[in-house]
Amino acid sequence: MNKYESAKFERVGSSYILMVLGIAVVLPLVVSFIACASQGNFSMSVFLPLALVFGFMIWIVLIMMIGWGSFSAPFVKRTAKKIGDLPFRFNSSFRGRAGILYIDVANGMIGFISAYNPFKIQIFNAARLDKMKTLASAMTGVRFVFNIDNKKVSMYTLLTNRAYSIKSGIGAEAVSKADAFVELLKEAKSQAERNQ
Repeated sequence: MNKYESAKFERVGSSYILMVLGIAVVLPLVVSFIACASQGNFSMSVFLPLALVFGFMIWIVLIMMIGWGSFSAPFVKRTAKKIGDLPFRFNSSFRGRAGILYIDVANGMIGFISAYNPFKIQIFNAARLDKMKTLASAMTGVRFVFNIDNKKVSMYTLLTNRAYSIKSGIGAEAVSKADAFVELLKEAKSQAERNQ
């Protein structure tokens, strides 16, 4: 294991959880305090119900943003700028809702920035990967999946609210892209096993 390699795959980071909980708890209280203070007379009988209403609304928006990946996207993008500082040649990359996957086939290394651990670039020897495959369905979308240390990662190449044929058009293109990344992961794994 080289000095850059992550010892353990962390899909969800503790700093991300603290940030989400901080926003979910503190923001409704601050907004309620500002609303009450702007009325001139602060009263707990108004503040607490208002905090609950704002809390409910903020939680709904926060859950939607986390589900679609837009909440952590700016943090992932900022972390991705540091990838060039690493001594690997990540010649293939894929950006999806789950995060960003980087593949260095020549050295058999994988880089991953999880959408739920957006402050950390995790580096793995590709020999730690297994169960790489494409999953395609007209109803649930097209994705390639793989396991890192027996933890499943799904990267969608097509996720939509419409049903598409996976045999033609946009569906076939998404399947082709997923198949290409599965092959790159398999090549990186083979190279990593040869390097050991």
